[in-house]
Amino acid sequence: MVVDVGSSALKAVVFGEDGTIRAVASHQIKTRSGADRSQEQHPEDWWSALKAALAEIADRKFVAAIAFTGSMQNLIPLASDGLPLGPAALYSDRRLDEADVSALCEQLPEDYAQRTGNHFDPAHTILKLMRVERFLPDAARGKDVRWAFGAKDAVTFRLTAQSVTDPTTASTTGLMNMATCGWDGALLKCAGQDTRALPKILPANAVVGPLLPAPANELGLPAGIPIYNGAGDAAAATWGAFADRPGAAYAYLGTTGWVAATLPMREAAPPRTIYTLADPVRSDHAIIISPFLTAGAAMDWLAELVGKPVDALLGEVQPADRTPPAPLFLPYLSGERAPFEDQRVRGAFLGLDRVHDGGALAYAVMEGIAFAVRHNLEHAGLPPSPLTIIGGAARHILQQQMLADALKREISIPDDSLEMTALGVLRMVASKAGITVDDDALKHASKSIAPHRERIDRADRRYQAYMAASDFAREQAARLG
Repeated sequence: MVVDVGSSALKAVVFGEDGTIRAVASHQIKTRSGADRSQEQHPEDWWSALKAALAEIADRKFVAAIAFTGSMQNLIPLASDGLPLGPAALYSDRRLDEADVSALCEQLPEDYAQRTGNHFDPAHTILKLMRVERFLPDAARGKDVRWAFGAKDAVTFRLTAQSVTDPTTASTTGLMNMATCGWDGALLKCAGQDTRALPKILPANAVVGPLLPAPANELGLPAGIPIYNGAGDAAAATWGAFADRPGAAYAYLGTTGWVAATLPMREAAPPRTIYTLADPVRSDHAIIISPFLTAGAAMDWLAELVGKPVDALLGEVQPADRTPPAPLFLPYLSGERAPFEDQRVRGAFLGLDRVHDGGALAYAVMEGIAFAVRHNLEHAGLPPSPLTIIGGAARHILQQQMLADALKREISIPDDSLEMTALGVLRMVASKAGITVDDDALKHASKSIAPHRERIDRADRRYQAYMAASDFAREQAARLG
């Protein structure tokens, strides 16, 4: 079984010995947003979601092993027994303002980028540790805090009493030395931490430990089964999209989104203008990735705004496609990370008219997501191959067609697109778990969507308008402070 502790839901996927999916169950996870731009989830909610999802799996007592994936770049305070000492500050947390970030940047070593393989980014977890008083609850102060950086790592700690993480998750923190794939002493000093408080970095296919009796009983699982480390969501998606080999690129559209590819480390030659993440298993490879903050979250926001379920809103989109509406959407609802980093920029609808309804706005949101993918692809310079698209925010056929039209290239949608992160982790651990995965068969289990010639010109014109509007939005954000 693979468990994905995602940004909006926890999902458990049961695979058979031949790698086929036998069962899927999920449970929503709530994010709490504060006026101080905080974004938090509580590890107890992850645990409750895990119990709820597993309760839906009738044959869970036959599960032979578990591997994990989940959101990365979080700051999670845990006690020495793995129980939470407070909420997790998510990767999207922006309670540190530009003045804070600027001051903290000056305290980092001049060779920070060479050490970490990445240029300084305000989302790096090291900054939260450098201002830990902003994130640590009063009840946790003075206690022996153990830090986790991936949602999955907090759960595996509770299952096994072992604190570990994977190289991909570790490389998002600003604390790992990319060359050694270990915690960097100089950076730990900047953060006021030592290795005793941090998880051990192990490959994704390593066994963290056996499932302990108490959590096994609580979850209805066999005690003693092996718990595999797994990897952060970006690595899991990369392997699930079969982009773990050089020459292939893909886009992931979930709550957030990214475009990514794998390169040999010598070709990746970090630091680059985009993120470089350590491969979850192979130290001589790296994942290059351009992450943007808003994908499916934009449609969730719009659905909440108009008071309709997402699926109902998506049902209104297809009629709008007969006569494409004019509104243009900028998806910067929480600022942006890539292809530019700007905490101040915000989203917008342009070209609104009183005749535009929820379907027209949803259409514009889909188009804006497609344009964000194109913007990131152009900036990242990823391989010009047919692009694999995975993730729940790409499930609608019109969204898929918009992507092909906007990108002016053929795209591939795997049949089990929603379970690709789980499949990625399965591929990482399969050989050690005694599972046979037929990569060739899985690769062919997909559909291809070609761009429509008559739609490409319109998409291209509107993309140019999108780019001009993006520049204007950033200029206005800078003026407004």
